[in-house]
Amino acid sequence: MSISENLKASIAARIDALRHRHRQIDMQVTREQKHPWRDLTLLQRLKRRRLRLKEELDRHEGLLRTLSRPRSVH
Repeated sequence: MSISENLKASIAARIDALRHRHRQIDMQVTREQKHPWRDLTLLQRLKRRRLRLKEELDRHEGLLRTLSRPRSVH
């Protein structure tokens, strides 16, 4: 496996892990919102964490797209 393929595989694994963590936090937010005695501070923290994960996920997906583009030869 080449360095490029290893890098792509590593980024893909990171994306999978980020998606999993994002889903977990999303479920936590949903559960917390169902409680009549919501902890608004906890909800705010969870939503911020979920947003940071989404931003990191977007960066990694962009990087993977860039690495997967065919190289142009000049």
